[in-house]
Amino acid sequence: MSQDLYRAALAIRERAYAPYSNYKVGAAIRGAGGGIFVGANVENAAYPQGNCAETSAIAAMIAAGETRIAEVAVIGTGKTLCTPCGGCRQRLREFAAESAKIHLCGDRGIRKTVTLKDLLPLSFGPEHLGETAPAEADAAKVIRARAPKLKPKAVLILGSGLGPVADAIEGAVAIPYKDLPGFPTPSIEGHAGRLLLGRLGGVAVAAMQGRVHLYEGASADAMTGPLRLFRRLGAKTLIATNAAGGLNPDWPPSTLMAIADQINLTGRNPLTGPNDEAVGPRFPDMTEAYDRKLLKAWKAAAKKSRVPVEEGVYLCVPGPSYETPAEIRAFRALGADAVGMSTVLEVIAARHAGYRCAGLSIITNLAAGLSDAPLNHEDVVAAGRGGAKRLVRLLSAFLEETGG
Repeated sequence: MSQDLYRAALAIRERAYAPYSNYKVGAAIRGAGGGIFVGANVENAAYPQGNCAETSAIAAMIAAGETRIAEVAVIGTGKTLCTPCGGCRQRLREFAAESAKIHLCGDRGIRKTVTLKDLLPLSFGPEHLGETAPAEADAAKVIRARAPKLKPKAVLILGSGLGPVADAIEGAVAIPYKDLPGFPTPSIEGHAGRLLLGRLGGVAVAAMQGRVHLYEGASADAMTGPLRLFRRLGAKTLIATNAAGGLNPDWPPSTLMAIADQINLTGRNPLTGPNDEAVGPRFPDMTEAYDRKLLKAWKAAAKKSRVPVEEGVYLCVPGPSYETPAEIRAFRALGADAVGMSTVLEVIAARHAGYRCAGLSIITNLAAGLSDAPLNHEDVVAAGRGGAKRLVRLLSAFLEETGG
């Protein structure tokens, strides 16, 4: 549906009258009744006085008898995203809810979608979103203010019960997620919901102590914003850790497994919707979801730290119910060695943003049907804590080996 708005904005841009700035803008508005109304910027000799494209489109909508805006598409000239100016943001709010979607477009399609609520804090200035959403920009300001000298080279996402890893980070500055706009706050035991900025294995890291999951009601792209933020701050490596059920009966609980590949059975993808070409391609290649050089580095780190590590395939389901024995048999037939409820969507988003990725699972229990023990989250968290000390040694050696 949003593509017709994009095409309408692109077409009307050609009719813009911009002899003074040479910057043509087209806007298309979908009214609440379904009609599409377009407008282009019109300049005059008193430039920059004139009519903005959004203002023209609103006037066309009102003249047609509609008074509510459902969504908007805006396209300017050149590579920079054209963000509605302060006056237009306020005009849009007159006729649209804060939840209304604003599509910022380029010549090859929609590049970023935000809400009017995202734009309103900028209504009294000329700021453009550029390639960073307002929430990400605000979170970046908090991070720079709290840890001005630290530039993270690697991002760690810590799974259930892995608090001891956080404790091992040297000189850590802790920032609760609630202080970081755009960071989703976990609701599950074992996920503290805070960012730690410090050093591990001599490498500057940003450690996310806790993540959100689909089963909490989070969207598939909930972790995408923080990952893109850290990428813009200079991080190039993602190390995602998790607690997982083991599908290999020869691996006892507390086994550490380096993830060689993944299987996504969530039915979701964080890249669904308009693609931001400034972040990554529309169709990212996942042939090497987990970097082969980093996979070798796990083995070198295992030898150096004297912490054994296995290698296998991680399969993700949405949860929250644990799997049935029949499902586990099916997953084993698919080639999975561990099953969990996280990580794969984060890795898809990270690869799209240009990260090289590494993953590690703590096998906290044998999956359903492989043992007589009942499954519960308390045991998973406890087992995660039990393996975390060995994980600290392995992670430190890994970061020393790779340099981040």
